[in-house]
Amino acid sequence: MKHPLLRFFEAHPFVRLVLPLMAGIAVADRGEGFAPIPYIYILVALTLIGALMFIVHQIHSWDRRAVFGALSLLFFFVLGFSVCSHQWRKLQVSWPSEACVYEGRLTEGITEKPRSYLCPLHLSSRWQGDTCRTMDADILLYLPKDSAVSALRVGQTIRFYGVVDSPTNFTPEFDYVRYLNHRGVTGTLYTRRWTLTDSTSHGWKPRAMLLRDRLLNYFHQAGVTGDEAAVLSALTLGYKDDLSEEVRQLYNVSGANHVLALSGLHIGILCAVLTAILSLLLPGGHWFLWRRLLALPLLWAFVLMVGAPVSAVRAAVMFTLLVVASCFTQVGFSLNTLALTAFGMLLYHPFYLFDVGSQMSFAAVASLLLLQPWMEGLLPRSRYKVVRYLWSITTVSLAAQIGVIPLILYYFSRFSPYALLVNLWVVPLTFVVVCVAVPFLLLSFVPLPAWQAGVGWVISNLVALMNTGLAWCNRLPGADVSDLSFSVGEVVCLYSSLFYLFYGLMHRKRRAIVYVLFSLCMGVFCRIFS
Repeated sequence: MKHPLLRFFEAHPFVRLVLPLMAGIAVADRGEGFAPIPYIYILVALTLIGALMFIVHQIHSWDRRAVFGALSLLFFFVLGFSVCSHQWRKLQVSWPSEACVYEGRLTEGITEKPRSYLCPLHLSSRWQGDTCRTMDADILLYLPKDSAVSALRVGQTIRFYGVVDSPTNFTPEFDYVRYLNHRGVTGTLYTRRWTLTDSTSHGWKPRAMLLRDRLLNYFHQAGVTGDEAAVLSALTLGYKDDLSEEVRQLYNVSGANHVLALSGLHIGILCAVLTAILSLLLPGGHWFLWRRLLALPLLWAFVLMVGAPVSAVRAAVMFTLLVVASCFTQVGFSLNTLALTAFGMLLYHPFYLFDVGSQMSFAAVASLLLLQPWMEGLLPRSRYKVVRYLWSITTVSLAAQIGVIPLILYYFSRFSPYALLVNLWVVPLTFVVVCVAVPFLLLSFVPLPAWQAGVGWVISNLVALMNTGLAWCNRLPGADVSDLSFSVGEVVCLYSSLFYLFYGLMHRKRRAIVYVLFSLCMGVFCRIFS
């Protein structure tokens, strides 16, 4: 009888492929892409490994499965190493030491800082004397505060003068240079000498930002203002610039900050609402396929409108795979689908591996897929729908929290003991708010003042109710456990212990359960006394 771990990997082949790919990306990133390995050598290595895999597959006298598996792991490790090295080489930009004239396009909305405005730019050209050179690099441009800067919009082109410097670290505790490089930023500059050119990009992103700004104004016209408008904008449109520090702290301390980032929860609710609307417009079973296919372009239009954050892209890719597969077979979400999504995203942009939001999003979904069905089966099925709903949402919240707790401890050095209670309050309210806001926004182009005022009042009070509940939870004793520092090794050990613990619980391995609980207790005591 095969070991359960072997059966698991056989049932999820893309998990076996994405793990060595991630390992190759991580190794190349540690070397920051400076390893002197020409691309021709990497290509030859991949070709030779592929040829060996084919030869092993044809030979019957060898232990084909073991050798073929080892070569497959090596192939995808080298593939991950090569795509990450290629990404690092694109970031190697030599900035001139003297001041030059640059021209670039605004790629994101400006952010107000205490003494300046932050403008993410993609440089297209540089003038050094009479010589003009084409550029392809992203920088952070800081401009002084004035009304002209505050009026800048995504897609507009700026020409400025100054010396662009490579990023530098300010404190040894945080690697700011690597943080910016993982986001494609290779330089920074503060200047007062700038001007707006006549050139404006008319791509999808400027149009999407204009549409988002119009929808944000629609919230204010409907009477949603203050912190309620800021939270609503984050929940529905992914716009978090209006969130005050008090509101951010409120959601961070309570452990509910995940609802402010567009992720699988919001995309799932959006898909449900779009499917319900399309079912009303196209009723009947013969329209089933068309309803599914029409929901996809609407879903991706929303993802592009909010700026295509990693968490939303991941969720949209998963839903796309699910919809396409359900048109042919009856399948649902699986860990294999999640691994396939991660595989494609890492091949496209390997630095997604180091994005905090992406890590937490994938960890939460993986934990849901692995643990939630088992947790839900612990309680006998009740004949009351309310009991079944409460137990289901409890297991969903608990499984997701288990998946992200090690990452929260590592990145934010804090733990929210009442996170489960908070999610039982926040998630249903988020579902109601998004379900009401989607048709509200779809009718924003129709002048209906009474409708706007009525629905705006309902949404504003729902968001206020959500914030009131979070404030009450934060006043409970021991609501914020902070100043917890975890290393990468401790996070890996914690994930390994949790995996081994639930392996023992699912397969009734008492010895494994005792070993893990004893190890966790010893780890807690060691941290307390240290």
